[in-house]
Amino acid sequence: MTTLSIDFETRSDVDLRQHGAYRYFASPNADVLMASYSFDRGETVRRWRREDPCPEDIRAHIEADEAVISAHNAAFERLAFWSVLVPRYGWPKPRLEQFTCTAVAAAAQQLPRALEKLGEALALPVQKDKEGTRLIRKFSIPRKPKKGESPLALLWNEPEDHPEDFEKFHNYCDDDVRTECAAKARLVPQSVEETLNYHISERINDRGLRIDRTSVRAAIRLAEKAKKLINREMRLVTGGYVGAASEVGKLKEWIESQGVAVPTLGKDILEELLEREDLSDNVRKAVALRQEFAKTSVAKLKAFMKRVSADGRIRGAFLFHAAGTGRFSSVGAQLHNLPRPRKAFGKAALNMQVLFQFIRLEDPELLKAMYGDELGRTLHLISDAIRGFIWAAPGKELLVADYSGIEGAVAAWVCDEAWKLQAMFDIIDDPNLPDLYRRAAAGIFNTTTDILTKDDGRRQVGKVSELSMQYQGGVGAFRSMAKNYSLKLDEVYTPVWAAASEADREGAEKRHEECEARGEALALEMSREAWLAAELVKVGWRRSHPAISESWKLLESAIWEAVTQPGTVVQCLKVKYVVRKSFLWCLLPSGRCLAYGKPEIRDIEVPWSDKTQPRHAREKKATVTALSVNSVTKRWERSALYGGLLLENIVQAIARDLMCAGIQKAEEAGYPVIGHVHDEIITEVPRGWGDVHEFEALICEKPDWASALPLVAEGWRGKRYRK
Repeated sequence: MTTLSIDFETRSDVDLRQHGAYRYFASPNADVLMASYSFDRGETVRRWRREDPCPEDIRAHIEADEAVISAHNAAFERLAFWSVLVPRYGWPKPRLEQFTCTAVAAAAQQLPRALEKLGEALALPVQKDKEGTRLIRKFSIPRKPKKGESPLALLWNEPEDHPEDFEKFHNYCDDDVRTECAAKARLVPQSVEETLNYHISERINDRGLRIDRTSVRAAIRLAEKAKKLINREMRLVTGGYVGAASEVGKLKEWIESQGVAVPTLGKDILEELLEREDLSDNVRKAVALRQEFAKTSVAKLKAFMKRVSADGRIRGAFLFHAAGTGRFSSVGAQLHNLPRPRKAFGKAALNMQVLFQFIRLEDPELLKAMYGDELGRTLHLISDAIRGFIWAAPGKELLVADYSGIEGAVAAWVCDEAWKLQAMFDIIDDPNLPDLYRRAAAGIFNTTTDILTKDDGRRQVGKVSELSMQYQGGVGAFRSMAKNYSLKLDEVYTPVWAAASEADREGAEKRHEECEARGEALALEMSREAWLAAELVKVGWRRSHPAISESWKLLESAIWEAVTQPGTVVQCLKVKYVVRKSFLWCLLPSGRCLAYGKPEIRDIEVPWSDKTQPRHAREKKATVTALSVNSVTKRWERSALYGGLLLENIVQAIARDLMCAGIQKAEEAGYPVIGHVHDEIITEVPRGWGDVHEFEALICEKPDWASALPLVAEGWRGKRYRK
């Protein structure tokens, strides 16, 4: 089958990075300046410019029944076709299903998505021309007015005025096609199933999520009023020393002048300070003011407005295959990290309808009067409401369902933790049975769920352990998760210590002494009681989960065998590993593969090495390492593979495959998906149409390969999005 590989150079008066491709091409001033394309894997690159008619070879290809169009970040090229080339220049309209994306194929192999970095990672003979940045700025972005020109005019550097540079620009476009073709030849093609998932993801991005723009604008104005009040209060409580809550350095100085030592004023430190009982009223007030001022919700709302289209919908918010596991992420408006309402509201749900009425009144003092001095802090309330700014179109409702405890279920299934699997199936049959958090807590505290009831405070310890220990987490993982759930480890110490056996106590104390002697940061930062509490919880959780705990070693042994014996297929748990074509492949139950680049065994410093020793003298261990994209730096970097990480990758990949299967089921049944957040599927349906329980059951219809996996979802419907 012949593939058309194509790349466009475009221009628009809308900032692509700030506003996204949908708004970029929606502008009447958007245009396609040129195209470079190839039908023979880049051996021959052909050209088109906007003064020319659509090339006949492109027209014939698009109109063919099974024609394929390949591009890097193909959504951009597709929107260029649909928004400019078809209506303005008479090109035939390609179907969404004709497009494939080399950026997605690269991401599926844990390679960089950016074409320049991909070319470097693959050491391609033709790579992206770095001079392109200058040429894009010259031809794709409006230029500044010259002397005598109107400052209000939309002005461009036209091709005919700069023919030499424009020719270089087209050379750059040619090289992009050659690089894309060279990369495509080295990448594993996406399967039929993954191609279908990609096309559904693009359809979801095309539909978009509707935003309550009136309330967003009101909330932004309300926030500005609130910030002025916060700054005034800050000056009052600090005696004028701190002029505004944004003056973090001055605030730190003032707090320390009050006898309170603080390393920084980061989010975690502010939370810890507010938990202290020895702060003066003024210091506590100043810290609370800074905490409120630092809320990022207003920035999130501004991002909403930058990305929203003329019809009030944010499009292009979801990135397919964002992580090496295949999981999605959100871009632009970042819908995957929306905060939840504060726990201070308790079990009573925050009435969003009422709250939004008050937000539209734009009066901070009215909010305080309504919710009280503490709960009524404006920026906190805007944060509480942030999900509700997403709402359904007139005459429609959101119908949403979230897979419940899916990672725990998948891990138990993959590792064959028999007791836990049975417990999950039992709870599905009878939701009144003790939940997994109570069962985990009972194991940690050496008791039974008859004694440890649902209202027992120790259940929270079980919850935090379930969320932090599964992937070989220890003291540090438990401590981090405990902070998220306001669980104080010093208070956990007494009941955990009392429930522990003498042998476990002695083992924990010995380990603490060793960690302290080696200079491990956690042992030095945490109180002895907090550290011991976390260690004993870890020991208790692992003892209760023997199969999961054993899986970490099994997975490490499996990849060691696969790397030391290239070509040998190694079965482990419900996956298979093999090294071929410079990658370590992990075959999942769904038939999809995870990829780890250029696996090698290297000596890596062990976590328990003596940090008081010079680096070269610290203990090392031969470990399997591989190249993958660092989620923070976006660089292709080498890192160690350990059991907990391998299990996490497998579990999250399987959970993603199950969610994609659920999305397919929803689409087939007429529930149009408009978004997804982690393990939650969001649809938009006519008011009164469909059924929540039907939808829950629908997305839990399991593929044959997962028939023995416990899967359940919990849903709701309503006008505004919520958690």
